[in-house]
Amino acid sequence: MKKTTTFWRVLIFLLFFSIQTAEAQSYDFKVTTWNVEWLSCLSNGPSNRELQINNVVSLIKTMDSDFIALQEVGTSNTYTTIDTLVRRLGSDWAGKIVPWKVGNCNQSQGIIYKKSKVILMSSSLITNGGTSYDWSSGRFPVLYDVDFIVGDKQIPIAFFNIHAKAYSDVSSYTRRKNASIALKNLLDSYFNTTRVVILGDFNDYLYGTMCTTCGGVSPYKNFMDDDTHYKGVTAGLTNYYYGNSVIDNIIISNELLDEYLSGSAFNEVSATKTIPNYYATTSDHIPVSIIIRIPNNVNIADMQKRSSFFVYPNPTTGKIVVSSEYQVVSIEVFDMIGKRQEIHRYARNDGENSPPFMEGWQPQADEVVINISHLPAGIYFIKVNEETTKIIKY
Repeated sequence: MKKTTTFWRVLIFLLFFSIQTAEAQSYDFKVTTWNVEWLSCLSNGPSNRELQINNVVSLIKTMDSDFIALQEVGTSNTYTTIDTLVRRLGSDWAGKIVPWKVGNCNQSQGIIYKKSKVILMSSSLITNGGTSYDWSSGRFPVLYDVDFIVGDKQIPIAFFNIHAKAYSDVSSYTRRKNASIALKNLLDSYFNTTRVVILGDFNDYLYGTMCTTCGGVSPYKNFMDDDTHYKGVTAGLTNYYYGNSVIDNIIISNELLDEYLSGSAFNEVSATKTIPNYYATTSDHIPVSIIIRIPNNVNIADMQKRSSFFVYPNPTTGKIVVSSEYQVVSIEVFDMIGKRQEIHRYARNDGENSPPFMEGWQPQADEVVINISHLPAGIYFIKVNEETTKIIKY
């Protein structure tokens, strides 16, 4: 009898331990940014294009990252670079590029990702986060909305892949600074409750600047000073080859601070050493990576955008439900350039003491339905009372 009791105690302990272990399991996502130096352009960069493509594929496999943001990627109707990379990487991989201008020597920003870890929800060129001139005459940031797969959950993250204006002269510095200010204004206004990662070729430091006559102030000082909402996780890294601070950087928003693995930012120097004559054959930039660690038992409600309302379904093909902690006073829908597309107003209705509704106003509620099926497919911002979130219309 004693042996039987002991057996069941051990079995129960093992079951409890396995459950606790499963709940405590975390999912690591390695995120990388890499400028691949005129990839697929025949007139610039490494001379052997076939070797460069194969080296990029080899290095991606060596780094074993889950999400890679690439800069300086060419693409045209005759040669689609991202598709070539995915084909050579294999069926476990996928990719996407949103070119600012079609052509194999027009430096665009693309992504490569593991299909087992990442789902691409949408992608778009962000033309309202600064002027064309400040973004290197039209090389705007690209927003890649993705979901990280955590067990049976999907955790949305917005990646802004940027390639800022190059060179160390005052004019180029000023263009970087103006673009940074405009981008932050956009993020603060429309992505202020979103998990955001800004990554790419910043062409300058997060502390200080490569411009020797610009007062030593980083063009990204606006982000670095706002440490309540943003953290430049690559600020302390040094470029292995040039000996200065890195210009390939990653900034995360405060919504991701708990998930960022502290101190995980690093240069992929060991990986690049697997490529013979790396700087001449592959790229003049070293990839930079971080780790985002999300626990399996993450509360989806905690990971959702931290606002007082929730919108579903999102993405949507038409009707959406707005469920709010408070009574809804107004709902406004804006497109990506900030033009208002819809407005719905609601008035209090508490019986005889309620004032008459103004024309076009509806009874107030904490859950309302609106229909945006007539709007073109794309990304929109929905403002409920004074809070804003992003929705995708298919």
